[in-house]
Amino acid sequence: MARDATARLYDVDADLVALDKKAGTITFRAKKDRLVDLDMLHESIWATRLGTGTGMELKWLQVTAEGQAAVDKKGEIRMNVAGSDQYFLLAEDAGAKPKEGEKTPLQRLREALDKGEKVVSVTGRVDGWNGNFVKFLAKLPAKPRTIIVKEFQTAKR
Repeated sequence: MARDATARLYDVDADLVALDKKAGTITFRAKKDRLVDLDMLHESIWATRLGTGTGMELKWLQVTAEGQAAVDKKGEIRMNVAGSDQYFLLAEDAGAKPKEGEKTPLQRLREALDKGEKVVSVTGRVDGWNGNFVKFLAKLPAKPRTIIVKEFQTAKR
């Protein structure tokens, strides 16, 4: 049901929606030159009317946002999504413990920005997009949306 709900979205390439029952994942991509609207995704899954008896849960929503990362006036790092006025705040994974002498992905991203590099893509999990379907679907997660940074790409020089 959730796979079908995702495939129905106008900005999702229905041919690229894949359900892996063994792994318990749904993978999808936006259509070329489109953005996946997270509010519409939430609404579409809500419309499936999955109940408490299903035991289903959203473990995480991993996204790749493309655009331009920048430090805002508050010192927060924002990923401004290309072709829109949307943005994500970028945050640290509170549970991540880098190996001694290594830096977290967000620390490396901030260093890249400080050196003047252009960060053009960020991949990570959207904060707040997890939990039992009934509880998760009861209320749209708060905005601005935050990506817990796992990796990023800089512009090739």
